[in-house]
Order: sequence, then structure tokens, then C-alpha cells
Amino acid sequence: MTMDFRLEAEGDVSPEALEVVMSHVESDLRWVDEVFSTYREDSWISRLSRGECGVADAPPAVAEVLDLCERFRDETSGAFDARSPAGAIDPTGVVKTWAMERVRWRLGLLGATGWLWGCAGDVVVDGRGPADGGWRVGIADPRAAAAETSVAPMVSATVLDARASALATSGDAHRPGHIWDPRTGTPATHYAQVSVRGTDLIACDAWATAIVAGGKKTLKLALDHGVDVMALRTLEGKVHAQSSPGWERRRA
Repeated sequence: MTMDFRLEAEGDVSPEALEVVMSHVESDLRWVDEVFSTYREDSWISRLSRGECGVADAPPAVAEVLDLCERFRDETSGAFDARSPAGAIDPTGVVKTWAMERVRWRLGLLGATGWLWGCAGDVVVDGRGPADGGWRVGIADPRAAAAETSVAPMVSATVLDARASALATSGDAHRPGHIWDPRTGTPATHYAQVSVRGTDLIACDAWATAIVAGGKKTLKLALDHGVDVMALRTLEGKVHAQSSPGWERRRA
């Protein structure tokens, strides 16, 4: 998926345990890429999209992910859609976080007192963190998308712990135009970036993508569902934030 995954672990973790666990994690993630990548002609998703096979022919994980996509399509009133405007099957709105959750049980084998597992704006934590038992996580500035820097500037920060252990962020920062508005079939321009916080990383990811795609109507629906969200717009070079009450209470 050509993305960097990040692991931070607290406590006494042996190099041997880290090497063994992460080698299995890497193998699992490579398998997910082989099955679900829309950039590989030989992936099951690409073959399914071309009509060369059926869901029953593919690994059971394909049916599991597509069922998740249908669930979130229903929950978001169609704002989350696993088909591209051209009709191709594209479950990438949840595949990355599904893959992260699929391997997280292995991280429990590290013997860490706590860990943070993240990739490209999506983060899940477990156990005690370095910030008063929690994990302080920054929200990247969407205006700095093209900046060639190893540390992106932040517009806000939040604390993740057992009460809110997952954070997902969607937007156009790194891949402009890749999230489309399902009503128009064109790239969504409602928000520059949306972050959702909760206890289910996959659901956070799906809602963040849906709000970017669906705009104000979907944001209202998310708030009605009790989703903890911060939506960012950029106007005349400035960032304007709209957030749920719960988000403000848990800012770092």
C-alpha cells in the first residue's frame, strides 16, 4: 500500500520479541495488499471488479470487508460508498484500518505495557501511554500537504486512552481528489480534512471518509449518531474547525 506503519511501545520490550512479532505483522499486511490492492491487476479485488471471479471464489476476508462496506453505506445514508464513480469495487475506505485491526492481536505478544499503532492518519492505542497514562496524538495541518518535511505541523491534538482508543483522519492532504461525493461522482470539496475519535478504528475511518464525501448533511448525521468528530475547512489560507462537544472536552 506504499504507506508507512508506525509502532510505539512502552515498557521493557525485547529486540527479539519485536523482530518476531513485526515480521509476522509485515507478512500479514503484504497479504492484505495482494488481496485488496486496487493498484494490482492480479489482486482479488481487481479481478472481482472486472467480473473475472465471484465473491465466493475469493478468500473469506473479501466478503468480510465488503459486508463492512455495506454496513457503513447504510449507516451513513450512502455517503460511504465502496464503488468508484466508474462502478469499480473500491473498499479502500476501510481496508487499511481493517488490516491494522486484523494484526493488532500480535502486538499483545510484545510484552509492552502499552502501544500505539498507526498509519497515515489512523491510530489505535492500548494500555498505558507516556502522557499521564494516555497517548497525545496530533492532528496534521491540511495546508501542509505538499510540504517535504518529516514532521508535519499540527493544528490540534487529542488524548487517546481506554475511553477513546482510536482516531482516524481522512482528507485530500496526500492524495487530492481520491474521495468522491457519491451524489455527484466528482471529487468531494466539502472539507479539507475530517478526524473521528472513538473505540472502533474501522468505524472511525468509515465515518471520517463519509463526512469528507457527504459534507454538512453527513456531519449532522454523524453527530446524531454520537460520533466524536472534528471537521476542518481551509478558507483564504486559514483553517476553520467545527467539532463535537466531546471533542472539545478531550483536547490535549
